[in-house]
Amino acid sequence: MIVKLYTGPNCSACAKLKDRLASVGISSTSYTEADVNNPSNRADVVKLGFRGIPLLVKYAADGGEMIATLMGASYPDSKYKEFFSV
Repeated sequence: MIVKLYTGPNCSACAKLKDRLASVGISSTSYTEADVNNPSNRADVVKLGFRGIPLLVKYAADGGEMIATLMGASYPDSKYKEFFSV
């Protein structure tokens, strides 16, 4: 599985989510951060039907098929742990 975290440089919710993931034992090496200021990353978010960040997207191992998404930074810790479980 491949996980991308779509973020932005001045996004307080993005910073909150990254800190929260770290606090529940999910290392930044578990996901790839994708800045939406990069037009390609922004296009990916729009193509998925989202308009906001932070956005976690889980893809199949080959990077193709989207498996799951979590939008925002206010889910219970258990939801994030479940999202990152294989």
